[in-house]
Amino acid sequence: MKDKTYQYDDTFKAMARAHQFSYRENILGITNDERNPQVILTAEASKAGLNFCEEYRELIRQNMPSKKYTAAALCSNMLRSEHIPYNIFTPMLLDKEATRMLFCKLVDKDIAEITDIKIEYAGEPDKRPEYLNDRTSFDAYVQYKMADGTEGGIGIEVKYTEKEYPLGGEEKNKIENTSRYHMMTSNSHYYTNDLDIKRFIKDHHLRQIWRNHILGYSMMQKGDIQKFHHIHLYPAGNIHFQKKAIPEYKTLLTEKGKNSFIDLTYEELFAKMRKHFKTAQQQKWIDYLYDRYLW
Repeated sequence: MKDKTYQYDDTFKAMARAHQFSYRENILGITNDERNPQVILTAEASKAGLNFCEEYRELIRQNMPSKKYTAAALCSNMLRSEHIPYNIFTPMLLDKEATRMLFCKLVDKDIAEITDIKIEYAGEPDKRPEYLNDRTSFDAYVQYKMADGTEGGIGIEVKYTEKEYPLGGEEKNKIENTSRYHMMTSNSHYYTNDLDIKRFIKDHHLRQIWRNHILGYSMMQKGDIQKFHHIHLYPAGNIHFQKKAIPEYKTLLTEKGKNSFIDLTYEELFAKMRKHFKTAQQQKWIDYLYDRYLW
């Protein structure tokens, strides 16, 4: 009988689990034991930062709040996505020109300067009540300037094996009763006129995409930025997003909404990165991303 811990894995997650288990044993040299099964690193390996790319491990440590470096899901779980934004986006801080060229292609804008890259960013803390007044955040956030001084932001949601998340009582109440959700959804003009946001109570697979998209709009309405794009990043093998959530979400969007929303696979992103990040160290980093997350 299949282990009850993994009986709900879909095909992609089962393959990803096997891949991470193999990577843990054959690349990192960490053997399995009862306390740290399969895709969970040992305490020693977590503390040593083995969930992060060796080429940029110290940079990642420096750019991570100290309390985060010992967080179990982030530093020990190889299958969850929490650590992935650090491995993909933090190294870009060291080459903002290559990063600029990459994002010019991704968002089809003539970006003049990348000003910052943040992980787990929800906007300025003192302004959050004026955004969505909730805990919505981007897994990664790229700040930039145009040649005329216009400031923009790219909010990125990173998925690996995850699908939708369940609806909590507080979140359900906010969707039903919070005017900011209704206001930002309506004012953005990202969505067709017949959309009732109460739909997101039932359609769990769309809710997080929607909230991240309108978080970016709320930052524009507040005046923090003048341009915004939301990127939903996932591996092509995650059929939940590839075949279900993303195509359905796009049917809710106006042209304005579609122009500010980008669905992007790991495969597409890594191939584009290869064209812009060309040093030996950067090529090793991109090799790592392919080896670690794809097969």
